[in-house]
Amino acid sequence: MSNKIPPLTDPSLSLKGETARKCLIFLDQMASWEKSNKVRQRSLKESDLKSREASAKMLCANLIQFWKRDPKGTFGILRSEKWYAKKRIELGPHITQTSLIRFLDFLIERNLVEKVSDGRKHPDAKQGIPTQIRAKKGLIDFLLQGDMSPFDVENTYPQIILKSDKRSGKEIIAYQETDSIKAMDSRITDINKVLLNHWADIEIPHSDFIALQDKGIHLLETLYRRRKLHRVFNNGTFEDGGRFYGGWWQSIPSRLRPFITINGKPTVELDYSTMHPRMLYAHIGMECPADPYNVGFNSDRRDLVKKAFNALINASGRIQPFNNPEDGPVFDEDEIGMSWKKFLDHIKSYHPKLKDLFGTGIGLKFQRKDSDIAEATILHFTKRNIPILPVHDSFVMHHGYEDELRNVMAKEFEKKVGTSIPIKVDQITPDQKAIRRKHDIDRGLYPNFDPTKSIHELTNDLDVLLDRNHEYGKYKERLDLFWMDKEFR
Repeated sequence: MSNKIPPLTDPSLSLKGETARKCLIFLDQMASWEKSNKVRQRSLKESDLKSREASAKMLCANLIQFWKRDPKGTFGILRSEKWYAKKRIELGPHITQTSLIRFLDFLIERNLVEKVSDGRKHPDAKQGIPTQIRAKKGLIDFLLQGDMSPFDVENTYPQIILKSDKRSGKEIIAYQETDSIKAMDSRITDINKVLLNHWADIEIPHSDFIALQDKGIHLLETLYRRRKLHRVFNNGTFEDGGRFYGGWWQSIPSRLRPFITINGKPTVELDYSTMHPRMLYAHIGMECPADPYNVGFNSDRRDLVKKAFNALINASGRIQPFNNPEDGPVFDEDEIGMSWKKFLDHIKSYHPKLKDLFGTGIGLKFQRKDSDIAEATILHFTKRNIPILPVHDSFVMHHGYEDELRNVMAKEFEKKVGTSIPIKVDQITPDQKAIRRKHDIDRGLYPNFDPTKSIHELTNDLDVLLDRNHEYGKYKERLDLFWMDKEFR
């Protein structure tokens, strides 16, 4: 028997469009039932109506999402008012415990939702075990009738998030909306408008989507609803962190990023090389070594050294050995030939000028700077309605803009840091290389190249590469669906 704990309600989910309208029909039925049975003693205020509507759409969005993943699966919903109070920023001003639970109980009574098990307090946990629920087929059949648009399920996450420090549990906390915060929020709104105006996808066989789902990456659903970005700041201050999160492209394995397309067109990923070491050395007024991650190990250990180096500048306490392969390279004492402590000391020994900065957490300060560099780079293209997908210190966009992106990245880094930095192209698939070589569009060899043309227009004679098999049919369907949705929006 599996000990895996079922997931909790996602407070950021909501509904729009026709599916939202169908959801609210149940809300109207609940109001009619309350009136006929004289359950309520007074009329609902406008704030009550907003609360009920937001709560209903959030609950129905979750019921749909989890049903699509597994009709027999369950998810947890907490009845405790404390949970709603702690999640107030994520839930927004309208979703309340009273409205949500009342609507849930109504759906359960109408045999539209099944309560699989009651919640209970766990003796060894800070949080109790939540009530487990799942949608019944009648509810799903009604909500999804008429081929529900996948764009009807959306995320309503705040665009700027401030988290407390690690000791306080890194909880999302409230902050004062100053003029600078409002200006930042406005810039993120502009960025998100452009992202929503274009379609980013990944051209892989449908069977690969299923394989990712088995690993907990539900890409088929997040392609539609995780298309916007938000910035996350840390330690209760806007001086730490600030990186962009939220895009589905940030949660896929890096080996799949070369297959990302935008509006059906191929992309390139440009990456700042050794970004934070160069920031560190610039901070102390010293020149950075050509490759700060070259500390005497074989080249196949470079990624492990890079991960450890960045941990040394980001952490302010003890760093645990890397042992989770899902988080990148792992540390194996037998393979490295030294203990974890000696491995970290070995890296430090190659950077004696940085000894006073290791273990201070100064890397979070640089994250604010690198996130501002990222914002400036994105806005350069946003002003022209050109989508660009950030992955912290790299960017994915149509490969026709490669040279311009490189120049902008270099200019913004030098402006903020005061020194230059190498910028590299991340891995390109053999198919992409063949396509570019065939049409001479690599690095200025094709002077009449039009970056607005799709990959299909450029490669009509490479059907063997593009029409590989029927498993790619879903990819084209998604692109067509996006254009159709955009036309009727």
